[in-house]
Amino acid sequence: MSNPINQTTDRAPIAASDDSPSGQKAQSQPMRSRTVALVACLSLILLSGFFHGVLDGRWQPQTDLQKIGDQLQDLPTTCGQWDRISESQLDPQAQQILQCYGSLVHEYRNRSTDQRVTVAVMFGPRGPIAVHTPEVCYSSQGTEPAGERVAEIVDNDRPNDRLWRVQFRQTTEEQPHLEVWYGWSDGTQWYAAEYPRVWMTDRLYKIQVAGPPPEMGQEPGVQDFLRSFLPELDAHALASSESQ
Repeated sequence: MSNPINQTTDRAPIAASDDSPSGQKAQSQPMRSRTVALVACLSLILLSGFFHGVLDGRWQPQTDLQKIGDQLQDLPTTCGQWDRISESQLDPQAQQILQCYGSLVHEYRNRSTDQRVTVAVMFGPRGPIAVHTPEVCYSSQGTEPAGERVAEIVDNDRPNDRLWRVQFRQTTEEQPHLEVWYGWSDGTQWYAAEYPRVWMTDRLYKIQVAGPPPEMGQEPGVQDFLRSFLPELDAHALASSESQ
């Protein structure tokens, strides 16, 4: 008869369950970590949506913004030596991106010099209006900046009004073929702003004027146009926006 003490078995030992408080705490720790991570992710999503709404003016009290935007159509056909020779609209894709309440795209001709410029004015929510700069738009059309943009005073009689000035050239050429002045307004003055999207306003105007670069020693035609155009724009459009 074999000694039961010397017998071996293939059965694996059964681990005792840990019902102690320390064991229960260790088991609940991963679940608590997952819950904290889920709450943190949801909070970030909600916070991101809130700030996006703030930047786009979604949470601001709304006046009749379409009516304000329509004021752009009241601009006169002549300003100084410049006559309007054509009118067009933003293309549908740009309208969708910018979410404009009002906009215009006009071409003007100088009666004395025969110079021509194209001006686009847009009025809409701060976010979309702020982020689409000429450097972004023109770069998708086979052009590139021909140098750094600089902030310029439009008129010495209006020293607070400044716009960005930048020249563009074809990617295969060395000399610039186009000059663009642009900037934003909250209904007061015009700014060559670095970060217009963070302004404490729910809506912005943007102006963008394009024309040929000046010859050596000549005044930019775009600047001459802006001296005559900005007072008209301020009187017919910005004044009504500021009053509301």
